[in-house]
Amino acid sequence: MKELNLTKSKVLKISKKKLDVLFFLLFLLFYISASAQQKGNLKEQLNKELKQKSSAFFYSGNENYINGKKVSLDTALFSSTNDTLFLYFNKALAEMPFRENSLSAVSDSIKQVLPDSLKEIPLKIWANQLLLEELIPNYYRYEIPVDEGRLTSTNRKRRNVVHEIRPFLISEGLDGANIALWNSHGWYYETSRDRWEWQRARLFTNLEDISPSSFIIPFIIPMLENAGANVFNARERDWQINEVVVDNDRSTGKSKFRKPRKRSDEEKGFAFSELIKGAKNPFQEGTAIQFESRKKENVATYIPDFLAAGKYGVYVSYAKGDGAVTYRVTHSGGVTDFLVDQRMGYGTWIYLDKFYFNEGKDKRAAKVELIAPEGEGKIFSADAVRFGGGMGNIVRNGRAGGLSRFFEGARYNLQYSGAPDTLVWNLHNGEDDYKDDYMSRGEWVDWLMGAPFGPTKNRMTQGLGIPIDLAFAFHTDAGILPDNKIVGTLGIYSTDRDTSVFPDGQSKYASRDLTDLIQTQIVSDINSVYKCNWTRRGMWNAQYSEAYRPQVPTMLLELLSHQNLEDVKYVLNPQFRFDVSRAIYKGMLRFISAQNGLDYVVQPLPVDHFAASFTNESTVKLSWKPVADELEPTAAPEKYLVYKRVGDNGFDNGTLVNETEITLSNIEPGKIYGFRVTAVNAGGESFPSETVAVGIAQNSKGEVLIVNGFDRIDGPAIFETDSLAGVWRFLDHGVAYGYDMSTTGDQYDFERKSVWLDDDSPGFGASYADLETAIFRGNTFDFSMIHGKSLLANGYSFVSSSDEAVEEGLTNLNDYKLVDLLYGEEKQTFLPGNDSVPYYEIYTEKMINALSAYVENGGNIFMSGAYVGAEIPKEKKRKEQIENLLGSKWRTDHAVQNGQFYSVNSNRNFTGEFNTDYVLEQYPVESPDGIEAFNKNGETIFRYTENGISAGVFYENKYKSVVLGFPFESVKGQKNRDILMRDILEMLNE
Repeated sequence: MKELNLTKSKVLKISKKKLDVLFFLLFLLFYISASAQQKGNLKEQLNKELKQKSSAFFYSGNENYINGKKVSLDTALFSSTNDTLFLYFNKALAEMPFRENSLSAVSDSIKQVLPDSLKEIPLKIWANQLLLEELIPNYYRYEIPVDEGRLTSTNRKRRNVVHEIRPFLISEGLDGANIALWNSHGWYYETSRDRWEWQRARLFTNLEDISPSSFIIPFIIPMLENAGANVFNARERDWQINEVVVDNDRSTGKSKFRKPRKRSDEEKGFAFSELIKGAKNPFQEGTAIQFESRKKENVATYIPDFLAAGKYGVYVSYAKGDGAVTYRVTHSGGVTDFLVDQRMGYGTWIYLDKFYFNEGKDKRAAKVELIAPEGEGKIFSADAVRFGGGMGNIVRNGRAGGLSRFFEGARYNLQYSGAPDTLVWNLHNGEDDYKDDYMSRGEWVDWLMGAPFGPTKNRMTQGLGIPIDLAFAFHTDAGILPDNKIVGTLGIYSTDRDTSVFPDGQSKYASRDLTDLIQTQIVSDINSVYKCNWTRRGMWNAQYSEAYRPQVPTMLLELLSHQNLEDVKYVLNPQFRFDVSRAIYKGMLRFISAQNGLDYVVQPLPVDHFAASFTNESTVKLSWKPVADELEPTAAPEKYLVYKRVGDNGFDNGTLVNETEITLSNIEPGKIYGFRVTAVNAGGESFPSETVAVGIAQNSKGEVLIVNGFDRIDGPAIFETDSLAGVWRFLDHGVAYGYDMSTTGDQYDFERKSVWLDDDSPGFGASYADLETAIFRGNTFDFSMIHGKSLLANGYSFVSSSDEAVEEGLTNLNDYKLVDLLYGEEKQTFLPGNDSVPYYEIYTEKMINALSAYVENGGNIFMSGAYVGAEIPKEKKRKEQIENLLGSKWRTDHAVQNGQFYSVNSNRNFTGEFNTDYVLEQYPVESPDGIEAFNKNGETIFRYTENGISAGVFYENKYKSVVLGFPFESVKGQKNRDILMRDILEMLNE
């Protein structure tokens, strides 16, 4: 590398960015006085050493830091006057993370290669025109003064657009914070091919256009909102394909809008249209009603008409108003209130929450009321309310995209959401949707804020007045590494575009702080949980559109490589998605708290050991245990929320309790109740527990305990040889958390040497498209209700318990004559990485001991699951113990494909079918077991129609048992499940 040519003008340019004035003068003096031989020799010697070492030579952290860029020394200046060595390194050094305690390590590393005469002198180290200590984020500064120029400006005070009325206070979370984010690319119209297509290739059953959605939608957004933040997504966040709009201009179906009284005027507002052509802005096509506050509440009412029951995201829109109004949502679970500040967020869709609504139109059970506060002299606004994400309706060259809006790129959702075209999403006159899509995301952030942070073409655009705290772009980087190496996590930010400060004077190096905090948290948490030496790549200061366009601290995350199989092992695992999402949430929490000088608390983890038990004929006791977070000591629960559901309706708003149990009375006979619990603290609310179900039968024949042993979430099977490798979904497609939204289809190209030609023929890892956009069920932790319905239909009362509560003796099996063991797709699982601890075992020692003691006391067992035979341990003593206990033994896995089975007993004459399809209602069963009787005391009672293999076994000795090689809850049709349960109950109770 050539010697850095520091002319006077070049030095001046550097000094304007970061050089202290005094240091600038010394720097110039030393540069002039130092001999060329001193500079040249020292620089040559240091760079020679650097070439022989990795770029992590300077980095003292424990992470596996790898960056493709090599660290090199541009300039070395020695001052004999001050006995100080000034070293100016290239940009690669600035891409490493530094802390106060690592500065001395860097200095020591350099001194190792210095001549003896220079080893004891002080060093001043620069990288990318910053002193090394200036690269330390404010959050990690203790002795070094905080850079106040990076802190949040007082012009962006935290305040909520939407505030959900909760029964607890979030005092040390993200209440008042506003976060803008987006989940990578999406479905878009490609002009050159005249077709709608993805922006990336289908690889390893996944796709970058939708894979980040499996982090953002089920995990990151709920975590942030549970901490009190308002989250804005550039893409549609609700995958519900049905859309219901209630509006003063035009509503869908038989939906009805009731206007408020004392209306004053109209402004531009939303108008519904099935298809939107050209650059039409739907928020400029209709009207919004303005109305005055009164001595009594002034109310506008929106009554939707639903074509199908289901969960729907609820969005509201309005023109600018004078303050906060209440939006009261009546849904199947009850009534939930939101305060919405109409001084912000006007002229677009503002998301409230997602609720379960029943089919049809019922003003008593499904509506939204806009309630203006009492008092006179203020003006408020009523525009449209929308339920559900709906189908994409932006027309390109005569046709819409054909997919739900959830899968489309940001450019189309922003058009539907009222963003101005020439400033935000139509930057190429309708000729290049690809560029418009990635450029629009940052411009949308600026539009949300408005002057002086407005879009690039007009910073003084009024915008929506929302004080955004940070922006976050989620991607999975491309790249392949040999020898089973992990590509790992890259962070990108930008400081050099146009100016080094945001419009309010905040230093853009706040973006580097944000990037460092999130990247550090991700790598640290992955390594702690998965013990895999996860790769930490650099922090690039680069002019990527998504990094430099937002006028707020912004991070572009490249979490891993969707093209690299070693990374794919992780990205397809739902537990990994949860852990990474929690790390991202924690990084954002720490950044926003540090920016505002506030303390923080991390929201708790979900509770476990959840169980229900009857205390009398109409009272049920619920109990649970908190879960400690080994990675975060602040995440301790303080209180708990107990949510209740009746029948097929949604959950209510919860009851706050201080203890780890609650007794609930007035359980009505003939109804099924569902309960779930969350833990809360000053930082927010945890994710929910599994759901336990309870039902009391009229003239009950007895009480049954349902034990929920189906806890598993897991990625699909992956195989590897020297020449072939990939994802074997046919062997095991894994179990999604809640719902799978990111599978494209099975992989068909397993040749490691297959080369990429284009995105339609991507070579190694290429996958089908038959499942993409098919959102299907995984583990919703709510299957005890399905078993309970059939028990109740047959006259039996029931309660349910987690398997952990049974194993720990918290649930007493001896209180019940029959135990229904629900094991779904539970089987022993190992996390990717080097963690050797097995998860989700069926036949734990504690469970077998509990069941053995139970049957000795005369208890009977009904057990079902896809792996109840295959999971029986091979070790002889344990194998015989379990087979003797259940009266069945394993014969084969993947017993059938079509799911049909029949009763061997001609008197029962039952035929049924369990689900093997990818649908919302039931998870698909890809690997049912063939099981046979263990000895002469058992007999086959069901066989698979496809091949006659035994599908179920009845066993009778001192007690009775029925074991099915497929999950009971996967049987199609409520009527069939009821009949099947009747036959099983008769066998066990004869």
